[in-house]
Amino acid sequence: MRLMSSARDYVYAELRRRLMAGAFMPGERLREEHIAAELSVSRTPVRSAIERLVTDGLVKHEGRRGAVVLGWQDRDIDEAFELRMLLEPYSAKAAAERASPEQIAELERINQSMLDAINADAPDSVAQVQHFNNQFHHALLEAAQSARVRSMVENLLDMPIIIGSFYFYTKDDMLRSVEHHRQIIAALRARDAECAEIAVRFHLAATHLLFRSHRKSGQ
Repeated sequence: MRLMSSARDYVYAELRRRLMAGAFMPGERLREEHIAAELSVSRTPVRSAIERLVTDGLVKHEGRRGAVVLGWQDRDIDEAFELRMLLEPYSAKAAAERASPEQIAELERINQSMLDAINADAPDSVAQVQHFNNQFHHALLEAAQSARVRSMVENLLDMPIIIGSFYFYTKDDMLRSVEHHRQIIAALRARDAECAEIAVRFHLAATHLLFRSHRKSGQ
């Protein structure tokens, strides 16, 4: 059972990494037999991984064609990051002025959980890291205490192509993300709105640059 679970996690992580990097064209069919042969596994973990990708919103079932890749274009990704860079720094500025001590402590707790997941190096560590990263950005929105801003940004945070970006991060990339979060938290604790705004803008710009470099290389 453990071996089967490990195979499922491996195939899922590898397919998701390739989807994030743009290795599959929009509308391309995911052929179970080809993937199984390439990754030296049976078709069962491939089928399971594809179902998880369907749930994630990265793949869909299309009649007799089977599972096909959804069409996330580079321009969609760039637009999402550009909108985030407009709105999230504003929310960080507001959070520096409005966040409660409990909300700042929660951001620290989430970021520590993210660091623990990175260092655990478990089979599902990447999934855990992406979960805590997404949770951190949602908690930062909550700390801004603006329902209007939250409603505009939440959908951008939850775009499947954005959530899955950690599948091509190296460990060093992940650790840098944790450090960026620490800088944001420090700005909130200092009640320095300008510093919080700059810290979030830098974090998102660095993330976007990393994302684009991997999409361009197809790695």
